[in-house]
Parts: sequence; C-alpha cells; structure tokens
Amino acid sequence: MANVLPVEEADQLALEHQGWAESIARSVARAWNMDWRLDGLDGAAMEALLFCARRFDPSRGIPFRGYARKRIHEASTDAARKSRGWRRGAQNPTSEEQRARELSSELFNVFPELRSGELPLVEEGSDGGEVRGAIRQLLVGASIIAAKQSSIEQPDTLLDYKRLVELMATLEPVHQILMWRVYWEGESMRTVASEWGIDELNVIREHKVLLSYLMKGIQSGKPAPTPKIRPGLRTTSVKIKKDKLLGNFSELVGQHVSGQQSGGAQAAKGRGL
Repeated sequence: MANVLPVEEADQLALEHQGWAESIARSVARAWNMDWRLDGLDGAAMEALLFCARRFDPSRGIPFRGYARKRIHEASTDAARKSRGWRRGAQNPTSEEQRARELSSELFNVFPELRSGELPLVEEGSDGGEVRGAIRQLLVGASIIAAKQSSIEQPDTLLDYKRLVELMATLEPVHQILMWRVYWEGESMRTVASEWGIDELNVIREHKVLLSYLMKGIQSGKPAPTPKIRPGLRTTSVKIKKDKLLGNFSELVGQHVSGQQSGGAQAAKGRGL
C-alpha cells in the first residue's frame, strides 16, 4: 500500500512547489506562443501539481520534482493544444506558420543570447570559425526542436528525423537526459544545473559539445566516438547509471522498434503466418 502524505501535508507540498509548476507552464506557453494564464496553462499545471502531491509516496525515494515534472508538463502541453484548437479561425496563422513560431520561441529559450542579438558562443579550437560554428549550433538545435514537435503532434513524422534521434540515442544517459530536459521539457540549462548541483557553465559547455557531435554525425552519416563526460557531470552520471536509468532517446527508439515489431507480428498474423 502506498505511503501517501496526509491531505494537509500534500496541500502544503503543492503550495511550496507552486512557483516551480508555474515556471513549467510559462515555459510551455512560450514554446506555443501563448499566454500561460489567458490560455489556461496555469490552471492545468496546478491541477497536475495537486494530483501529484496527493499521490506522492516519499518512501519510494524519488524526489517530488522528478515524480511530478512530467505530469505537469504534459498537462500544460495538453491545455495549450486544446486552447490552440479552440482559437483556430480564419485570422489565425496556418499550421506551418504556427509551427515556425513555436520553433523560433523554443530556440530563444535554448539560446537566450539570441534575444540580445548575439550568436551562441563557440568553444575555442572549433573548426570553421566562430560564426559558422554558431550557425551550426542553431541549425542542430532547430532540428531537435522540430523532431520534438513531430513526436508530440504527429508521431508518424518522427521518421523524418530518424537519423537524428538514433544519434541522440547513442549518447551517454546523462547526456540524453540533459538534451531531453532542455529540448523536450523546455527547461533552461540553469535549472538543470541547479537541480544537479553543478556549475551552469559545465552544462552549457556540455550542450555545445553534444550539438557538435550531432552535427558531425548528421553530415558524415558514420558512427563516431561519443563525447566524453566532463568532470563536472561525472557524479550525476554515476548516480544515473547506479539507478539504472536509460536515456530518454534510447527509450524513444526502443518504443518505436517495439511498435514496428508488434505491427509486423499483427500483419503476419493477419496473413496467417
């Protein structure tokens, strides 16, 4: 039987995390080019937060934020999707225009320096020059965001980004989780660094190295040695492996393969094989 908290303690837990849940709703709203309050994302986030608080079992040893983050993000995203459908009309932008706006908004979240008219910084010694290296980072970042949009709205079109997702699945689990939280969950690198208890600069640099690896893999089409884990992330990496956590993209690729095998088995059964 689950050792859930008493109602009073659960409600207090929700109150303590209200600002955090609202930050998730705001992040989703920015990605969808919406107002997090007017479009109802705040209410959806709070409902999900209360739901998780009243079902949270501290004895399982899972941090509350780790337990609740996905549900709050999904609830906010669902509210955004419903609001978009309700507001769709003759004067609204086309789906392609809306998708482009969402991509641009999320790109600003990943690379906040763009808001001040600056290109992302490039690590010293990178080939091709600083400007070219910065543009490459933006191109790969945009491709990852487009893959995320496709996986959420039209799962079948994720095949268009198969190579990119498979490359990300080759990364170390800690690297996959970093990229998933930044691109799929819309969190800032500062937030990830804070929760992992490490310097934000370590996360920023790791992110740039990962983008460079993905760019080279896409261009060459050949497997390459995966990036090494920086000293600042090694403690987090050891903990992730100790907990036997798979990378998010490994799980995504595994689900796709499993779905294909299941579909193939059904087709074979239909043919009497």
